[in-house]
Amino acid sequence: MAVEMSEKEENLPTAKREADTEAAMEMTKKRENLPAAFSVRNLSAWYGRRRPETQPQYILQNLSFDIPAGRSAGILGPNGSGKTTLLRALTGILPSEGEIRILGTPLSSMKRRDIACCCAVMSQFFPTGFAYTVRETVEMGRYARRQTGTASSDREAVDRSLEETGLQDLAGRPVTALSGGQLQRVFFARALAQETPILLLDEPTSSLDLRYQAELSRLLTRWMQGKTRLPDGRIIPNTLVCICHDLSLALDLSDDLLLIKGGALAAAGPKKKVLTGELLADLYGMDVPRYMLRTEKVWKDLLAREKKTKS
Repeated sequence: MAVEMSEKEENLPTAKREADTEAAMEMTKKRENLPAAFSVRNLSAWYGRRRPETQPQYILQNLSFDIPAGRSAGILGPNGSGKTTLLRALTGILPSEGEIRILGTPLSSMKRRDIACCCAVMSQFFPTGFAYTVRETVEMGRYARRQTGTASSDREAVDRSLEETGLQDLAGRPVTALSGGQLQRVFFARALAQETPILLLDEPTSSLDLRYQAELSRLLTRWMQGKTRLPDGRIIPNTLVCICHDLSLALDLSDDLLLIKGGALAAAGPKKKVLTGELLADLYGMDVPRYMLRTEKVWKDLLAREKKTKS
């Protein structure tokens, strides 16, 4: 793996630079020896108990890809392409055929608690039928860990998650009294409290204002640099799988991209190799780069006016 140098790194002493490069290569070597966070072969998935009798009834058809441990993968595609279905199939929430392995273990052989120790899922839908408090809701994320942890470790994990998501002052409030953005932060805190090496997020910023979008991005970037110990003692680099309609967020957070169209895999791999104007046009039916740049001049003019006013 080639290691690109930033301008800051080029000014470092040679010995320090070489040490950092060796450390990066060693980390890469260790990750290459780990099983993939997800290894998927010929995955097809559907809704309902019975296996579909005809091909059009499958929501996903014959997907194969790997998501290495320690990487972040963004799932992109138009509405109805199968992104949420893929997230649910990866953790066994939906019936499927083909092979899914989580950290080397076949999904078909894993109990629900085993899956919950490896993967935390934050859905785009937030059930609030009962007036649990914010803290009680976040504590639900500790279910899978309770047989291997302690009461104090549960409290610490919940306290840390509430602090990281800025919810300490709302801990005693019923979730039925929260705004959509606050509720989204609660369920993200619950996913963090689960303490898994894999996070699967479905549109994590859809209800957040700009400030919390930026804070969530920083939090996920920091979380991605860490590792998590599983109950069996294995220490796994953190892995993020995220569905995003916000392409800027997807590119900001993701090392790799999975592009889904019509239930099939249009492309998969490192974002710099996968992302092309032609592929995006085929995926979304429009000139995506031009659309994304449509407001760039507005912000540049605003910054120029402010700079002129201050000078």
